[in-house]
Amino acid sequence: MFRTISLRSLYVLVALVSLCFTTSYAQQRFSAGPRIGLNLSNYWGNADDLRFKPGVNAGVFLSYSSLNHFGISADVLYSQRGAKYDTPVLKFTQRVNYLEIPVVARYYLTLNGDFRPNIFIGPSLGIKLNARRVNGEPNTNNINADNTGDFRDLDLGATGGFQLNWRTGSRQHFLIDARYTLGLSEVQTNLPNRWGARNNLQNSTISISLGYAFGVGPEFRSRYSR
Repeated sequence: MFRTISLRSLYVLVALVSLCFTTSYAQQRFSAGPRIGLNLSNYWGNADDLRFKPGVNAGVFLSYSSLNHFGISADVLYSQRGAKYDTPVLKFTQRVNYLEIPVVARYYLTLNGDFRPNIFIGPSLGIKLNARRVNGEPNTNNINADNTGDFRDLDLGATGGFQLNWRTGSRQHFLIDARYTLGLSEVQTNLPNRWGARNNLQNSTISISLGYAFGVGPEFRSRYSR
């Protein structure tokens, strides 16, 4: 009797182990790669007569994905920001370039498969590189000039968005990333600027980028099947 029960228990155990292995899959935890895209930037706050300005974002990323729904990633990006000032009297484009370092927590909507969309949120640090007014009309009073000193060296912001993630080959993925980043502090230092005494301007940037991820390090087995 006991031998029969033991054999049945062994059969059940073998069946469960076999089920686990048949539903497991290899998952890449670490990945890295390049990304490049478009910024549409303006300012939030006292931003009358300021318009969105296009720019470029480009750099590299490192991403970690756990064997469930969660992950984390960090980017190092060259990011062109600023705005267009447009009035009947004066027009110019304000360019402010940053080294941007966002670190975000990600939630993957699926556990596996060739398509893994995710949503994310986190802080973003902008380190000012330079600033310049260009395309001034009329070009008088030194309107087209370097004005790096008119902006703060650091800009702390919050970013959030979603990413579409497709497997394209062995340990490789194609990414489409869309996000919005809002600065949490005043960006100017020397007031007034050529657009007047505006004492409440924060960076406001919409970004869309394309990326390509390559697996880094070993793959790990996961028991999740959905």
